[in-house]
Amino acid sequence: MENSDVFRLDGQTLRLFLSLCETSSVSKTAEAFGLNQSTVSYGLEKLRSAVGDPLFVRSGRGITPTDKAIALQPRVQEILAGLEGLVASEQYDPRIDSRPFIIAVPSPAFLPEIRKIEKTLHAQSARSMLEVRRLAPRERLTEMLSSGDVDLAIAVADGPYKVVLNHCDYGKDDLVVFYDPVVRGPVWAPEEYARARHAVTGFGGKTPSIVDRALASASITRKVALAAPTASSLRDLIPGTDMIATMPRAMHNSVLQNLAYCAPPFDLPPVVHHLVWHRRYDHSGRNQWLRRVVLAARNANQHEGALADGPGGFGPAPQHAGPKTG
Repeated sequence: MENSDVFRLDGQTLRLFLSLCETSSVSKTAEAFGLNQSTVSYGLEKLRSAVGDPLFVRSGRGITPTDKAIALQPRVQEILAGLEGLVASEQYDPRIDSRPFIIAVPSPAFLPEIRKIEKTLHAQSARSMLEVRRLAPRERLTEMLSSGDVDLAIAVADGPYKVVLNHCDYGKDDLVVFYDPVVRGPVWAPEEYARARHAVTGFGGKTPSIVDRALASASITRKVALAAPTASSLRDLIPGTDMIATMPRAMHNSVLQNLAYCAPPFDLPPVVHHLVWHRRYDHSGRNQWLRRVVLAARNANQHEGALADGPGGFGPAPQHAGPKTG
C-alpha cells in the first residue's frame, strides 16, 4: 500500500464506509446516498486499496465487516466529525428558516417541554415547524443523529457515547411507582413490590433498564405481568387492575395523569437525561440556537413543576383517585 493512496480518499468515501458498516448492504447504502451500486463498490475498492484489507466479506445476501473494518469504524467517525466541524459558527436568523426542527424524545413525559419549545419557536418565527420523533434504542442513537434524521435527541444518560456525539446535561427525574388507587394501595415494602404484578415498557433496546439494574443490586426479583410497547399504552392498560409500573414521575403530568403514585420502597437512582447532538453541528448557528431554546424550555418547565408540586414533590392526586401517598 502506498501512503499516497490514503490521501486520495475523500469524505464521501468515508461516509459510504460507515453506511456499509451500519447496513451490511451495498444496495441499501446506494439507495441512502442516491447512488448506483457500482459507484458504492468503486468507493469501497478505493478504501480497500488504501488500507490494504478487504474490509467486508460476503455473508448470506449481505456483507459483514472484517476485524480491520470494525477497528477503523470509530476512527473514521472521528475523522468525519472533525472535517464537518471545520466550519465556524454562522450567523443564524430563525425568522428566515423554514426547515423543520426535528427532536427525538424517549417518552411522552417530555410533552410539557415540547409544548414550550414549540411556543418559543413560534414566537421567534411564525414559519417554524417542530417535528417530534420517538427516540431510537440506545444502540441506534449514533445512527439516528449521524444520518441527519434528527437535529437533537433527549436521551437517558446510560454509559459513554460514540466519539462523534456531544452532549450536555438536560435534567433528571425521580422514578416512582404508579398504580390505580381504586383497585389497590401504594407499595410500602420491598417484599410487597416483589410480589406485585408489574407492567413495563419495551423500547426495543437490549440494554437493561435502570430499574432492572437496581433490582439486581438489591437482590429483588419482580414478576412482569405485562410488557407494553409505549408508556401511553400503560395509561389504558393499568386502570382496573392491581398492576404497578415504575416510571419517571414527570409522566404524571402527561400520559399517566389518571393514576396515583408513591415513592418506591427501596433506593432507585434518578433518571438522568442528556441533550445529544452530532459533533458536526457543534458550531452550527442553527443547532446552537435550537439547543438554547430546548434548555430554556426545560428550565422553565422545571420551575413550574416545582411550584406545582410543592416541597413534598408529589402534588395532588387526581380527583377521582383518592389521596396520593408520598
